[in-house]
Amino acid sequence: MCVKVNPLVAFVLIIGLIVPSIGYAGYKGPPTPPKSQRSEPDFRFIQYTLPAGSAFQVLLQTPLNTESSQLNDPVEAIMDHDLYLGNEHILRKNTRFKGYIAQLEPPIQGSNAILYVLFNEIDTDNGDRLPIAAHIRTGRKDHKWGGELTKGSIPLMSTQRVYEIGEYNRTVYGGPRVMGEQVNIPPGEHLTIILDQPLNLLKPKTEP
Repeated sequence: MCVKVNPLVAFVLIIGLIVPSIGYAGYKGPPTPPKSQRSEPDFRFIQYTLPAGSAFQVLLQTPLNTESSQLNDPVEAIMDHDLYLGNEHILRKNTRFKGYIAQLEPPIQGSNAILYVLFNEIDTDNGDRLPIAAHIRTGRKDHKWGGELTKGSIPLMSTQRVYEIGEYNRTVYGGPRVMGEQVNIPPGEHLTIILDQPLNLLKPKTEP
């Protein structure tokens, strides 16, 4: 028995069989994602982290004076001893700390001058420059020098009474306060620098 097939139907059936096979043969799967641009860790070095609050004993190299210094003037200090973390030698003596004058206010009547210094870089002996955020420890909670109130300009006699001791006179000062004084920190002064943020240090790994 002979079945006649419409030529148009036969053409559609043939195309339906060929096209999928061509498509699947050319399919190579999803594209390979690009390699990460991040560098691989360098196992020749060990990273040490000094937490915020870590202290460095330094010697001031830059004269600081509210009469002659200017706002944003550079300030330098050097470490006066080697720094160890456990048995590991972290920073060498004479490591240089660099900063700037962040606030400078001249003296006024009734108040001494104000000086505020911040540090933003460490220069190591091998040429590395490490960004830091640090301040100098001073007698004030805001880490500044100066700002003390001055005494009055008129001496007055005041009678003091102490229980079982009696009375005595002392001189106190009243009236308008006197003119404030300049802040002067000469080179060579011992200072303590305090980290405000953690500092990461890379040191070469020693061979066993």
